[in-house]
Order: sequence, then structure tokens, then C-alpha cells
Amino acid sequence: MRQRKNVCVLLLILLFSSLSAVWAPLKAQYSMGTTGLMNIPTADMQPDGTFMAGGNFMPSAILPPEWNYHSGNYFLNMTFLPFLEVAYRCTLLKTGDAHGNKWNQDRSVSLRLRPLKEGKWWPAIVIGSNDAFTTNQLNMFEDSGGNRFFSSVFAVGTKHFHWGGHQLGVTVGGHIPFRSGSLNKGVLGGLEYRPAFYPDWALMVEYDSDVMNVGTALRLWKHLSLHVFCYDWQAVCGGLRYEVKLY
Repeated sequence: MRQRKNVCVLLLILLFSSLSAVWAPLKAQYSMGTTGLMNIPTADMQPDGTFMAGGNFMPSAILPPEWNYHSGNYFLNMTFLPFLEVAYRCTLLKTGDAHGNKWNQDRSVSLRLRPLKEGKWWPAIVIGSNDAFTTNQLNMFEDSGGNRFFSSVFAVGTKHFHWGGHQLGVTVGGHIPFRSGSLNKGVLGGLEYRPAFYPDWALMVEYDSDVMNVGTALRLWKHLSLHVFCYDWQAVCGGLRYEVKLY
């Protein structure tokens, strides 16, 4: 356990020492390829017309029980309107047959809708879903049918506080129990800090309704970001994300 913590801390320090170029605030739920912190959503939204694509290394500790091995995912994400975001994600999955294990992929869609924009005295509010539908079962409330491994419906609020050029984002929310078979349940919350001297460097800590995570994200060039975080001090997750504003 101590060795895992030392590895996590070393990776975070190495990432902190990298250089980046300012383009826009870092905002993404990195493990899912959507907007948020590391493994939880926030009520932040990308600028209208933002396209994102990337991939993540996903250790078995962060994946559902069907994965007893390390894997990864890749995603496409588009913010069509200032209040609507859609992501398509594929997670690599092994399937067994007479010839041994073969790699396949689990496909899932994420939707995010912001009914309330952040104001001076109130937080932004976002409701959304991850992997709530499947081609085998289009009724998201049905317990049976489908391979909705990452299924969740959530509501979150986020408020930002500014002082001397520093920024702190506070997020509180929870998973909505839309069906008994959903693996994601309970409250969630997190903090994101961006220092005034380096606004493209995000430090994050969160509770994802199950475990505590800590990590960081950094823009390396104008459109490319690198992120790494420790999941419950058990495993290191990380990946790359490319983003560009199309209009």
C-alpha cells in the first residue's frame, strides 16, 4: 500500500513539472471523456462548439466487476449548445471463445444538460446520464437487459470562488436511483483548484460516492492535455485529450 502511494505521488510531481500553453480552462470528467473532475461530473460546461477526443488507461480497480484486467477507453465528445453535451465512448473488453480471449469493445453514450447557469449567488446545475441506454434495452428504467456497465443518472451543482487570480471550484451532487441495477449510487463531491500563476494547471480531489481520488491535469500544448490521478490509492489512471473549438 505504501509503495502504491509513493508511485502515485511521484507521478503527480512529474506531471506538475511539465510546461503548458494557455488556451482555455481545463474541464473534463477524464475517466469518462466528459466534463467534470477525474471520476465525477461537475456542472461546468465546455464552450459552445467544443469538440474533444481522447483516450484513457483504465486499471481494473476503477472498472466494473466484468473487467478483472487492465483496459482502456477512447471517446468523442461534442458540446452542440452552451447547455448540451454529448459523448460517445468505447471501453475495450475481452470476449472468450473457442480460440481464446479476443478484444471487443463496450459502447456507451453520455448526455449532459445544464438547466441553470452559474451566477453570482448561485451554482450552475447539470443533470445527465452515462450509459443509461443500450441497444438491447431502450427503456432506461428497466432493470433487465443490456450491458449498461457504467450506467448512472446524476445531478450536480458547481460554484466557483475567485481571489487574487486563484480559482476554486466546489462540486456537490449525487446519483439518481433510476433503476436498482445501476452500479453508481450515492452522493459525490469534489474540489478543483487552479493557481493564479499557472491557470492551465488543475489540482483535484474528489469523492466519487465510493472512494477518494486525487489527481491533476495539465495542458501541454494549445489543444492537447495530459491528466493523471490515483484511484483510492490503489491504481494510477491517466490519459490524453485533444480539444478544439469548431465554431
